Amino acid sequence: MAFIVILKFFHFLSLFLAGGAGVANVLIGKEHQKAKEAPSAVVQRSMMKLARIGLVAMVLLWVTGIGLVSQIYDGSMNLGWAFNMKLLGATVLLAVIVFMNYYLPAMAKKAQAPDPMIMKVVPMVGRASMVLALLGIAITTTA
Repeated sequence: MAFIVILKFFHFLSLFLAGGAGVANVLIGKEHQKAKEAPSAVVQRSMMKLARIGLVAMVLLWVTGIGLVSQIYDGSMNLGWAFNMKLLGATVLLAVIVFMNYYLPAMAKKAQAPDPMIMKVVPMVGRASMVLALLGIAITTTA
């Protein structure tokens, strides 16, 4: 029982960290887009730190989530369609975060601006996948 509480604590902590880092980065990016100016080097470094925090938090979220399923449901991932929807959303969200953690630094190294189409589509995919994950877990955990 104590192990489950510890897993849940870190699961919730990582959820808050990932969400906070994601929201902060989006707000900073949107403000710079509105102002039509590139973020300063200091702001870019801060945004990259937020992106890394988000990535680490998402990995921790997955590790603790797998641990919780293992402890509570004996490792069975057959928890219904809503849980599968949650897993799909979480998988896509993790893929988006991994992609952005590699794409943006690669563009910065080349001294190129990110592709505007990618920067428009990827956040929409990320938000939609987050909605899927949150809706899926809300349905799954409702008695």
